[in-house]
Amino acid sequence: MDTANTKSAFNAIAAGYDAHDNRNPVLQWMRSLVHEVYLKYIPKGSSILELNAGTGVDAVFLVEQGYNIYATDISEEMIKVLMSNAKAQMSNNDIKAEARAFDDISNVNENNFDAVVSNFGGLNCINDFSKLSGDLAAKLKPNGLFIAVVMNKICPWEIFYYIVTLKFSEALRRFKKKGIMAELNGEKVLTYYFTPGEFTAAFSRNFTKVKLFSLGLNTPPPYLLGIYNRLKPLVKLWMKLDEIFMGLPILNQMGDHFIIVMKKK
Repeated sequence: MDTANTKSAFNAIAAGYDAHDNRNPVLQWMRSLVHEVYLKYIPKGSSILELNAGTGVDAVFLVEQGYNIYATDISEEMIKVLMSNAKAQMSNNDIKAEARAFDDISNVNENNFDAVVSNFGGLNCINDFSKLSGDLAAKLKPNGLFIAVVMNKICPWEIFYYIVTLKFSEALRRFKKKGIMAELNGEKVLTYYFTPGEFTAAFSRNFTKVKLFSLGLNTPPPYLLGIYNRLKPLVKLWMKLDEIFMGLPILNQMGDHFIIVMKKK
């Protein structure tokens, strides 16, 4: 993991991160589906350790729903924005937060969490999960949950888009074993992509899969916002189809992201 460059990139985009995301209706829709999964699988009142918490959008939502949150992120600047957002949006700030990289989770002071969550591909910044798997298991109570939202290696929309636009070298970019330098709000971040099977196998020593959902199978990825704007009624229909079919076998293996629910062994 290129920790220094990853931290630098996320520090650089922290101030404008929320404004960028709030302008993207596809991203907001995806986040709402992730929140539904959180609410379905994690009992109210649970203590949650959040990885790559960013500016705290999910943390604030979860606290408002009655959860106790310990938020972590590699970026000190993201944590600053998170705490500012929490102070501005919540009557009492019940969020604990600190800057922690994935390889530093073992040093989080608290233990016995009911669940760990990681949203929107933060875990795609690393390609070796052996230490993290053990560290998360150590932080969780028996039968604790781990819910991760991961960028999928198999994204039919992206493959189709790059073929149609004659960018053939980009069509299978997610399959590059050494990762790619992906663009994120103007910064470049080394990014790896995984199939649900690869991700499950990487955590199989400590976790078993409970449920898998696709996220953005029929819907164009958030970076193809122009397609949404030009074909809004059609894309909204695709979104509805995604909501209906996201948990179906085979279909849940593909998409821009996947949501995986795992339980500690």
